[in-house]
Amino acid sequence: MRYFSYYQEYPIYEPSEGGYYYAGNHLVSTERLSKRQCKKKLEQIWKECNQENRKNGFLDSDDPNYIDWSQVRRMTGICPWYRAVNEIYQYGIYIGEGKSVVIEHHKGSQERGYEPYC
Repeated sequence: MRYFSYYQEYPIYEPSEGGYYYAGNHLVSTERLSKRQCKKKLEQIWKECNQENRKNGFLDSDDPNYIDWSQVRRMTGICPWYRAVNEIYQYGIYIGEGKSVVIEHHKGSQERGYEPYC
């Protein structure tokens, strides 16, 4: 059994050294499913994300209207969806705007929060 989890980033302010922000990650929702069900659901979500990428101008490199993704990102202000083996994620323009969908063995394994400055 695996966990099919949705995560969302949030900004964390660190006041030391003049102050800066870094991203935390919290679990929005999770489902316990079989490995096969998780893969099937991930494929469905990836198809939707791929369609959204094309709609926003993030085309495949073999497309005749292809523009480099970094240029599209600068023009539209929208980040594309990416896929790793068991994860689909979207970075944000600013810290704390990212989101991801993950197949994981342990519930909440991608959560990150405040880490004290040492």
